[in-house]
Amino acid sequence: MYQLQNKEKVLRLMEGAYDLHTHTAPDFFPRALDDFKLMEQADRYKMAGVMLKNHLDPTPARAILANTQGYKAKAYGSAVMNLSIGGLNPIAAQKYLELGAKIIWMPTIHSRNQIEYSKIDNKIQSAGIRLLDDNGYLKPEVLEILDLIKEYKATVATGHISIGESIAVCTAARERGIKTILTHPDWACTMIPIEIQKLLVSKGVIVEKLWFDVGLNLISAEYMAQTIKELGPENCFMATDREQAGMEFPAEGLMMFMDAMLEQGLSYEQVYCMTHENPAKIIG
Repeated sequence: MYQLQNKEKVLRLMEGAYDLHTHTAPDFFPRALDDFKLMEQADRYKMAGVMLKNHLDPTPARAILANTQGYKAKAYGSAVMNLSIGGLNPIAAQKYLELGAKIIWMPTIHSRNQIEYSKIDNKIQSAGIRLLDDNGYLKPEVLEILDLIKEYKATVATGHISIGESIAVCTAARERGIKTILTHPDWACTMIPIEIQKLLVSKGVIVEKLWFDVGLNLISAEYMAQTIKELGPENCFMATDREQAGMEFPAEGLMMFMDAMLEQGLSYEQVYCMTHENPAKIIG
């Protein structure tokens, strides 16, 4: 286990913290923990809540079940607009929002951008989902999904779509006053230049910063901290994107992320903002 350099501060920061990007079993991909074991870990560190994410199987019902088991932390559900629920399917979006989904993610592993970068779901023969029509405008079904997200006071996240699609979704969502997440812009598949991140922040978009990218040495902790400083911690939130089999558990990853950012010069208050205040605003 990674040795925390700021253990006392990190343990205090874990109390009341959120992790709004975790992947649990059962899943179509190997995962380290199921929903209940994730909640046990969250309670162990006195966390406030965790977001259950599954690329192919929406999680609102699973969150409802987890929340009947007496945990102090709260589970939150979400849905991803992948082909397993019909792709850009407003009916599916509405049904999962009715069940309490807090985040609707645009396509991830079934987006054309993801498939062209690296095909994760080898059973899919589709070229992938595009959000823009031939003229470069968002398709009507995307706008319908955004209107539903607004109606249910939920949050939209960009998923694994292209830069152009991300800008279009973020712009349209913010024009509607929807809480909007730019999903892991530091990963090669969804890399967004810092200047575009700043542009989207100026529209009111909140930027997701993930331990996944640092933990897998895709970027350095120094680079991650620098992007946060440039954007302003008040415009970012920290999460793990963890539960891949063989990796550290999400709670451990969150502590490692907190510790790394403290080591890179971010203050306790700034890390608190990104793990407590901003996630709380996202899930309402």
